Amino acid sequence: MKVLKTSLCAALLVLMAFQVQAQDRTQAVQLYNQGLEQAQSNDYEAAISTFTQVISVAEQLGPEGEDIKGNAESQIPKMYYGMARAAYQEFQSNRDIASLDRAISAFSDVVEISEEYNDDRYVSTARGAIPQLYYSKSVLYYSQEDFEASEEAVDEALNLNSNYAAAYYQKAKIFKKVNDTDGDGIIDEGVDQMIEWYDRAIQVAGATNKPDIADRAREAAHDELLAVGTRASEDDNLDYALETLNKALDYDGQSSNVYYRIAEAHNKAGNAQEAVDAATQGLEYENGGRTDRAKIYYELGYAYQTLNNKSEACDAFSNALYGSFRSPAEHKMEFELKCDSTAN
Repeated sequence: MKVLKTSLCAALLVLMAFQVQAQDRTQAVQLYNQGLEQAQSNDYEAAISTFTQVISVAEQLGPEGEDIKGNAESQIPKMYYGMARAAYQEFQSNRDIASLDRAISAFSDVVEISEEYNDDRYVSTARGAIPQLYYSKSVLYYSQEDFEASEEAVDEALNLNSNYAAAYYQKAKIFKKVNDTDGDGIIDEGVDQMIEWYDRAIQVAGATNKPDIADRAREAAHDELLAVGTRASEDDNLDYALETLNKALDYDGQSSNVYYRIAEAHNKAGNAQEAVDAATQGLEYENGGRTDRAKIYYELGYAYQTLNNKSEACDAFSNALYGSFRSPAEHKMEFELKCDSTAN
């Protein structure tokens, strides 16, 4: 009789344990469904809290709760990723530093939490987003003319992704701004270092299939070298002008503007034949109208005049009788060369 009573008590305890376990599992399932509803409503923080409770309850169930625990754990990195996307959308709406920093922090949390739960679904995307956000931060600071902060941000982007072509392009822009000491839009110091950043952008863009960045970097390098070379020519620093202008051709070998400035510098230096060659090349690549070509014809006429080739000089000046070059060309033809006629 005592044995029967003991067996009966044991059975009751086992039954009660099963009932408690069933209740705990039911609670875990209900919590899990609640978390899904919160996620559906984009209440990601509440969902994370709920899924964390699910894990706690499921762990108490032992093997019976492993499936619920696994499902809840898979939801937590997803919720962090949802918060990161929401933070990014907020930045897209506000376009300010504060919302951008929140987005960077949110994607960093995605990486951390994903590693904690050994879940790699969102890690690659989050890691890719962070340097892009730092680049956007640099661009924002650049627009605010906070070049020190802009450089810090773009450096962080490059630390995270050394194959970021647009970031190297940004480095060149920042360097130019910092070293344009008189604010006239032309770099005054460190021209070669600025060009190195553009070269790096071109190189990385080519390696990562970003032709638009490569084209922008080549165009910018050409424009900067043209500006520096032109200023040097105007200052009669002719050797440096010619060196710089010829470098510009490395980035656009068919630049009529560069050839025009090379012809101008050679004329100033007394290199008439070199001026003829450069002006002729410039005319070949100039696609504009008569007014656009007039400046090149003027340098061509000047070079031929220096070479005492009156016929070619008069012909060239007759094609320079447009826009701002009309008056000086007429003077050359009428008073210096005494050409037989002038073109209208």
